[in-house]
Amino acid sequence: MKNLLLLLGLLALLMACQTADPEQEKSAVETTLNDFYTAMENFDYDGVRALCTTDFSLYETGFDHKDLDGFIESVKSMEGAAFNVVIDIKSTEVSGEMAFSVVNFNADIAMGDAKMSIEAYETYVFKKVNNKWLLHYCHSTHLPDKNDVHLASLHLLKVPEGGSIDPMLNVMDKFNQAIAEMGFWDCGYTVMQVVPDSNDEYNYFIKGNWKNQETYDAIHDSEGWKSIADNFPEEASKLMENQIYVKVEDL
Repeated sequence: MKNLLLLLGLLALLMACQTADPEQEKSAVETTLNDFYTAMENFDYDGVRALCTTDFSLYETGFDHKDLDGFIESVKSMEGAAFNVVIDIKSTEVSGEMAFSVVNFNADIAMGDAKMSIEAYETYVFKKVNNKWLLHYCHSTHLPDKNDVHLASLHLLKVPEGGSIDPMLNVMDKFNQAIAEMGFWDCGYTVMQVVPDSNDEYNYFIKGNWKNQETYDAIHDSEGWKSIADNFPEEASKLMENQIYVKVEDL
């Protein structure tokens, strides 16, 4: 009988030792999140990888990073920028080998004279792998940028009947890639078709989104943008003949 009681006591002690402390687990999850952003601010890509699952993915307003490599490439585009990131963890829940956090995210980013502010409401999913909490998925919803005055450039074009807009689409894609590589992910060009019969003179419309004059200047003064502009295809240039061009912003 004494041996049975001793055995039961040992089993109870063993089970207690194996049961994770909920507060310790929550703290470990939040440490992973804080370390992740520290690694990002330092452009420490090995550190970022060590804190994420191999099948990590992120959806950020307008940007779908389907794998860790794609996300790291987008962070690399910001190298040279000054970051000030503040995360306010509103709640964290742990359930077995999975965890979930809700965060208010704020970042001020300076790239020369251009400034970008990101405020977002974010949710994170974590997975416990080999007894370590790793970031598995993030969904980030951006809130309005306080520095965004909705500065935009507008081009109204007339593509001749039988002509193609493809040369313009190709060069705008090159501009957008260069702009994204500078770190201005939410700036660039969109080509749209004018609704048929709504205007007799123009049939295509290009909108350039720049947010503010400082960002506009930083992009247009960059070597990447100038290189594309200096090699603007003749076929696309012809489409811009007799265009209407204006810049607009909020009142």
